[in-house]
Amino acid sequence: MPIDYRSVCLFVADMDRARLFYEEVLGQSPVHVLAGYVAYPHFCLWATATARRIVFDEDAAAPHGPMGRDNLELYFEDAAIEDAFERVMTRAEVIHPLKKAPWGQRAFRLRDPDGHIVEVAEPMDAVILRLHDTGLGPVEIAGATMMPEGFVRMVLGG
Repeated sequence: MPIDYRSVCLFVADMDRARLFYEEVLGQSPVHVLAGYVAYPHFCLWATATARRIVFDEDAAAPHGPMGRDNLELYFEDAAIEDAFERVMTRAEVIHPLKKAPWGQRAFRLRDPDGHIVEVAEPMDAVILRLHDTGLGPVEIAGATMMPEGFVRMVLGG
C-alpha cells in the first residue's frame, strides 16, 4: 500500500509577511489558519519557531544553512501569464521575467519573502491552444511541446 503524498510545508520566518505574499500577491485562499500554521489547498506555511519545536524539539540546534532555499520550487499556473507577471513583478524579488522553455511554455520565477523559489507558468493546455492559434497542427504541436500527440488532440477537442 503506497504512502500518499499530500503537500509541501514551507518554514517561514514571519507568518504575517508570508501570508501577505501568498494571499495578496499570488491570490491563494487559506483552508485552515492555526497558531503558527496556515494550510492552503496545495501547500502550507509553518512558522519556523513552531516547526522547530515540533520537528527538531526545542533544544535542537538549528540546521546548517538556509532551510529550503534554492533547492525547492513551488509551482503555480496562470493562463493569463503576462497579466500575472505584471501583477507580481513589483511585489516580489524577480529571479527572471517571462521566458519560454524549450517545450514552449512561458514562465517567470520569483522569491517569496523567505527566499523560496516560486514559478508561475502558463498551463500546458494554454500553450497547446496558443500554438494551435498560430496555425500549427497536432503533430507539430506535439513536437514543439514534447507532449504526447494524444494529449495534444485531447486539448484541441479531438
